[in-house]
Amino acid sequence: MSSKLSGELPTNSSAATTILPWPNAVLNRWRENPERLAWVVILFSFAIFITLAIVIPLTVSYTLRYLPVSQSARLDPSLESFFSVYPPKSGDAIAITGTVSKTITAGSVIEAASDATQGTLSLISDEEDKEAQVLGSLQLYSGTRLQILRLSRPFFTSWSSEPYQAHLRLDRGQARIFTNSGKARPLSVQLETPHGTVVLATGSYQISVEDASTEVTVVAGSATLLHEQQRKLILTGGKRAAMTAAGLSTEAVAAQQNLIRNGSFTPPVLDSWQSYQGPEGIQEPGNVSFTEREGRKVAYFIHQAGENMHNEVGIAQAIDKKIDLYDSLILQLDVNILFQNLPGAGYQNTEFPLRVEVSYTDQYGKDLSWGYGFYYREPEPPGPSEVTGGEQVLQAQWHTYRSPNLMELLDQEGTRPSRINSVRIYASGWNYQSLVSEVYLYAE
Repeated sequence: MSSKLSGELPTNSSAATTILPWPNAVLNRWRENPERLAWVVILFSFAIFITLAIVIPLTVSYTLRYLPVSQSARLDPSLESFFSVYPPKSGDAIAITGTVSKTITAGSVIEAASDATQGTLSLISDEEDKEAQVLGSLQLYSGTRLQILRLSRPFFTSWSSEPYQAHLRLDRGQARIFTNSGKARPLSVQLETPHGTVVLATGSYQISVEDASTEVTVVAGSATLLHEQQRKLILTGGKRAAMTAAGLSTEAVAAQQNLIRNGSFTPPVLDSWQSYQGPEGIQEPGNVSFTEREGRKVAYFIHQAGENMHNEVGIAQAIDKKIDLYDSLILQLDVNILFQNLPGAGYQNTEFPLRVEVSYTDQYGKDLSWGYGFYYREPEPPGPSEVTGGEQVLQAQWHTYRSPNLMELLDQEGTRPSRINSVRIYASGWNYQSLVSEVYLYAE
């Protein structure tokens, strides 16, 4: 009789086996082999011990070495300067004028006025230390905007060898950066600009940020230029390079910079120079042409007329370059006076057969000019017996003129240049024939 009819349970052993839940099955296995459980516990405990033995000392060491604490800086404006300082998380500016110092903290923004402004942002070792040292400084000039992103030092100074950290952003303008910390803890400066990042080691640097590019000049030390689109570029002393939105300079070049474009007068010349004639209404004005003579490409100024009447002809080039950063500005050019019929520099000492003039804006915002002339014919009465503002050269011979350092020369006169606006070279007087070639305006 089947089990269904009799009501008896099936006798199949597999069906009668009791299936224990998963945790109970595992526990039964451990009970059957307690030595295995003991070894697992021992090994697991040992692993935790090794992990803690490594992590805890590393954490302590990392904390002692890298834990930062905020620092502050000091802004010292020069006389008659004006700065606007925006404190952290504040839209209202604080005006800093005269010689009043101001403590600057991380998160602040410093803006220099457009004219006659100059000041120093000093990064000091520890404000609470009576013997605090200035680790580095930034010389700020007119039109500059600087953000203080982070200023810090190690919290455990006696346990850490890490440098002081300055993380800045220069949005526009010019700055000279000095990171010579002397015997104190070194200073590491990371400077962001709209075109990339510059990491500065101990040394002296010049940074100029304009709309199109960032220019970095290393006076001493080394700088690393970092750009999102290209590999990094390392600059050493006496070198400079530029960054744009598109990338880095292909290579570093000499720090000395020529502000004149196409001073060798290579065609097309009129892309860089503009010519002019004067005065208005003259019937036979002078002329300037660009030609080749004695193997040189030259600008040739000529006026040959029947009457001895004043006239002027010249070429000019717009420079529009801020030069607060530079210590040296030297003008150099080759001149050759072929002919002049007006003695000396004219009867009023203003008519040279060849003269160069640099127009600039000084540190107080005044538009001024400096010039130097050349002649070969001795002055005669009724004109002045001595020519000023120029020098006598030999007729029809090339003469190389190299100016003194105009930054120092004009600074001594109280009119230190802040911006070079333009350069012009011209001939004036009666009749003349003059040549000029190889024109340079070196800034360094």
